[in-house]
Amino acid sequence: MRFTKTIASVLLASIMMSVLCCGCSDTKETTRKPKDDGDVKTVRKLPEDEILIISGYRNGAWGYQSSMTFVMSDGCVYSSQEYFDGFPSGEGRYLSDEQKAALLRKYTLPVNTISSEKLLKIYNRIINIDPDAEFVYSDEYACDAGTSYTEVNVDGQWVKISESGDRNGELKDRYARKVNQLLKSVYTDGDGVRKEPANVYSGNETFIGTFECPKAVSDNTRRIIKSREDLKAFKKDTGIRLSDNECFEGFYDTGYDIFEWMCIGIEIVVYPNYLSLEDVSADAFIVSDNYTGFAYLEDPVIDVSDDVVPQKCYCHVVQLPGYNVEDYDSFLSN
Repeated sequence: MRFTKTIASVLLASIMMSVLCCGCSDTKETTRKPKDDGDVKTVRKLPEDEILIISGYRNGAWGYQSSMTFVMSDGCVYSSQEYFDGFPSGEGRYLSDEQKAALLRKYTLPVNTISSEKLLKIYNRIINIDPDAEFVYSDEYACDAGTSYTEVNVDGQWVKISESGDRNGELKDRYARKVNQLLKSVYTDGDGVRKEPANVYSGNETFIGTFECPKAVSDNTRRIIKSREDLKAFKKDTGIRLSDNECFEGFYDTGYDIFEWMCIGIEIVVYPNYLSLEDVSADAFIVSDNYTGFAYLEDPVIDVSDDVVPQKCYCHVVQLPGYNVEDYDSFLSN
């Protein structure tokens, strides 16, 4: 994933700006009165199976850029980064933050880990944050800088504690400020071997869809379409006319070569015909060190029995960055 690695430092730096700027720029005390010692919450154990912290970045000014980092209550840190001028389908297959985190946990490895001791120290600050504290922005604005932000989970409520980029701001709460300060070190260092973030392409930033296949296809079931000749072969083999979908108009426009920077990922799958199209539709396409391919939030449930049932052929389709198509080699080889 050479192209992804070239932007990794830029996107990570943007996330860190939210923590660094908002954590250090203002050392004044919060306007909220400090809690009495008796009001301070303290726990000795982290919750189970929860997202505690989300740091993100998004910018649509010069091509779509996004980055998200999730800190889980078990100390695992998952991350994804995307940079792409795709054509979202607008058909509603979008991922919430929680769904993206679920896919990262299901299909990818943590990019880093935080010790339970460090994380518990941060968590004891998080649970004392006042969700009703004022979020104050500075008077300075930056054009096309995107937005970096950090949110924390306070009793099931997501509370934004810092923002930077187009606007800089922070939650006026001393515990929120302390969390920002503590995050500086754990995001930079961590306790595990750092790995490259995954790429999660979903309806948020590109076209992804699943179609019934008019023709049964038993070979060459995984493809990366890199030319109009590949498109013609795909139509001949499957009977699927992507030209009927407006999201693919650019691929048929001879006025410019969209394949210089985009490609199309294809996978033919077969499922029992009692499953609906919704049951078998993929939610994302993931590119990572340990897994590359289409991904489901919930795997299609197949009845295990000895009975022979009719099968139906489907085709997953996703538009992907075409800068480094070798990123998809493991998808083709599996």
